[in-house]
Amino acid sequence: MMMQTDIKKLKWHRLLYSFLKRFVLFAAGWLALLGGLQMGDIWFVILFLAASSAISMYTVPPGQWVLRPLAVARFFPYFLLTALRGGWDVARRVFYRTVPIDPAFITVENDWDPRKTLILVWIISLLPGTASAVIHQNTIIVHVLDKKLPVDEEIQELKRRINDMFVVDKV
Repeated sequence: MMMQTDIKKLKWHRLLYSFLKRFVLFAAGWLALLGGLQMGDIWFVILFLAASSAISMYTVPPGQWVLRPLAVARFFPYFLLTALRGGWDVARRVFYRTVPIDPAFITVENDWDPRKTLILVWIISLLPGTASAVIHQNTIIVHVLDKKLPVDEEIQELKRRINDMFVVDKV
């Protein structure tokens, strides 16, 4: 499914507001990552932030995707816990050779929205004992290290949380 960018149909004040919002969001991310210590390169940073904001306007036009802030806040601890569980599972499998392994491939239905599918695939690989292998049309093939693990239930929970976080907003 190809994404339509109808940015030319939007009013200039909505475009400006969205651009400024994205610019501030990206600037906050830059400040958080670097701690604002590189202020000598501020003109380069402003140029980069403006270019990133402009590119994001074309890739995800204003109003096309709306985030639910509370759902994102609920997703963040789930994401961290999932990443920690996945890392612990890898460490356990490396250091303890007696961990059960019964590998298999399972098929999971993906969302019609390719952006949600991409997020799902990225995070599936953080689940304990899993790795996304192939995205094929409306399915994702997942490699599982132990088919007795409740991976399918965990993926369904992950899909629900991703769907709660993102809402398609028709312009």
